[in-house]
Amino acid sequence: MHIHIENDASAPRALHLSVEQLQLQLDAHPPLRGHFTLSENSDAAHTADFLARCDILWSGRKLALDQFSTPRLSWVQVMSAGVEQWLAHWPPGVTLTNASGVHGDKGAEFILMAALMFNFGIPGFLQDQAQRVWRPTFGGCARGKTVLLLGVGGIGAAAAKLLTAQGYRVIGVTRSGQCDANVARCIRIDALDDVLPQVDVVVSTLPLTPQTHNLFDRRRFDLLPVRAGIVIVGRADVFDYSAMREKLNAGELAGAVLDVYPQEPLPADDPLWHTPGVVMTPHCSLDDHSAYLAGCLEVFIDNLARFRHGQPLRNQVDPARGY
Repeated sequence: MHIHIENDASAPRALHLSVEQLQLQLDAHPPLRGHFTLSENSDAAHTADFLARCDILWSGRKLALDQFSTPRLSWVQVMSAGVEQWLAHWPPGVTLTNASGVHGDKGAEFILMAALMFNFGIPGFLQDQAQRVWRPTFGGCARGKTVLLLGVGGIGAAAAKLLTAQGYRVIGVTRSGQCDANVARCIRIDALDDVLPQVDVVVSTLPLTPQTHNLFDRRRFDLLPVRAGIVIVGRADVFDYSAMREKLNAGELAGAVLDVYPQEPLPADDPLWHTPGVVMTPHCSLDDHSAYLAGCLEVFIDNLARFRHGQPLRNQVDPARGY
């Protein structure tokens, strides 16, 4: 059985998986040793040749698989958690697994940091600093405040643990209304409106699916109290950024900590750069390049063992749901 590694030439070298690295991992696991042949490519001009003869694909870049001949392909492991761009071109009969959970530890710390920033008024202080305005404000502790966690997957569950330990009351929001995370309660998406008026911080780790697209629209922003802050580390198109800017400009939100944007890189003339109360990071809050490849590889090796024994794979994506 042949495994092909498709690296992204534009990605940092720390995110490139080599044949030698994968072979070492296979050799370290006796049940996998000697069962696979390997190849690697980072030149898009030669991708088609490799895909035509692989059974399993590890991919560090997004591919429109319906544009290639893949007669033997049965499973694709991708290095991203979001898969909407993959699913737009997904061939039937091929299994897809993603990197959900690899971001968990760093993502959880970033989310806790962002929630605490609102508690201490940091977005407002940064705005005052830029304008050389001295305006002390005095708040309380985080304990007892409510965080609404949109999405309780790998990142959301890790964040719920840290937020709860800090004293926040965490309400999880999932498609089913159920989760195993450390939350005070979990609700379905269609119950969202009932809890928005009591929320102090909204955190989104949601993937982009037909159900989540523009989920947080102008009407839902209007249901939030003025004290509420927004943290977005999932997909940007879950939110109406224009409506969010209007609320921030009107002083009707405590601020926003944003790591993702409708267009990336964010254009230099985008009004978001100058919106009061916004703290921006350039889509890097979740990734730890020193550990990310190793985390993805751990999932892949575990899945290879499962694959050989006909067991369910970790992080298997349901194309119908979009995650």
